[in-house]
Amino acid sequence: MGWGSPFYIYYNKIMEILRTEKSVKYCFDKNFSYKYLIPVSRFVQTKLAQNNWDDYNELYHAVHLAERLKKETDIWCDTHFMLKDDSIAGVLLILGGKINTWGNRYWIENEEVSLFLKYFHITNKGQGYGSFWLDSVIIPYYKDKGYRNIYVHSSHEKSFPFYNRYGSEIATYEQMSDNALFKREGKIFLIII
Repeated sequence: MGWGSPFYIYYNKIMEILRTEKSVKYCFDKNFSYKYLIPVSRFVQTKLAQNNWDDYNELYHAVHLAERLKKETDIWCDTHFMLKDDSIAGVLLILGGKINTWGNRYWIENEEVSLFLKYFHITNKGQGYGSFWLDSVIIPYYKDKGYRNIYVHSSHEKSFPFYNRYGSEIATYEQMSDNALFKREGKIFLIII
């Protein structure tokens, strides 16, 4: 399937390509589609296939977030996704607006210049796509729009070193797993851009 395929034409009508690097297109869409959550679904499938189930279904929570956002009038969501070989290979959601009303675990002082990064998933981890995407696409894009802070809440221990490279840990939190089997420990990071 090439870039002239119906798949690409569909996406091209509603999206903006922010950057192309080699065969990867880093895209932006103001309109959310559940198709963009394919990398989140693959992450959940990988946990199941590798017998690493941690009683936390990221796909369920991402869909719940999307449904909740449909009802919000003071919070907006930008969908960023990565196309590689005509497939959605990554997703990253950015929330802005009155984000303190979201029921956060941390009070944001400068809400008007602050954002939340949510559901940053890439299907082929460990190849530098995430670092490039954040460094060369996401941070410059929002910095040019006048934003100065990106907050990240994560309960994925393996992601902590990644976010520590970009910002600093400012708080911790606990949440129960989906079936209340155990407590998940999370961290909140602040990335100053």
